[in-house]
Amino acid sequence: MKIPNTHNNDSMELKMTPMIDVVFLLLVFFVWTSSFELPEFDLPSSIATPPGGTLQNNSTSPPEAFDEIVIRLFARGASLGIELNGNEIQDTDQLSQHLAEIIAMGVQPPVIVDPDDDVTMDYAVAVYDAARSAGVDRVLFAASE
Repeated sequence: MKIPNTHNNDSMELKMTPMIDVVFLLLVFFVWTSSFELPEFDLPSSIATPPGGTLQNNSTSPPEAFDEIVIRLFARGASLGIELNGNEIQDTDQLSQHLAEIIAMGVQPPVIVDPDDDVTMDYAVAVYDAARSAGVDRVLFAASE
């Protein structure tokens, strides 16, 4: 009978490939499950607390949310017709005043100038200048296909 050899001369080999696979799988899992949303204290709320720990004072009403402001230009005989979100405006001075009131609320929505095909470029530029003088940061022109 042969006595089993208890002393093995072969060194123990550690396989690195399965360990690297597990590390990458964990990395992918944690990236997929992590949240990339804003923390709650950055969102406007009457109960949200900033990192300092004091409550926000929202004594004033929050500004009305504007997704976008659409200014439609159309030819009305020899003059220019202007609509601000569906409401007719008399001239560019009144338009600038309305836009300045919206900007004074603390919101900066994009303003989209949508001229009809028969409106000349000088009217569109005049409306663009009126919006910029009211303090609007982003004035865009609508494009048709």
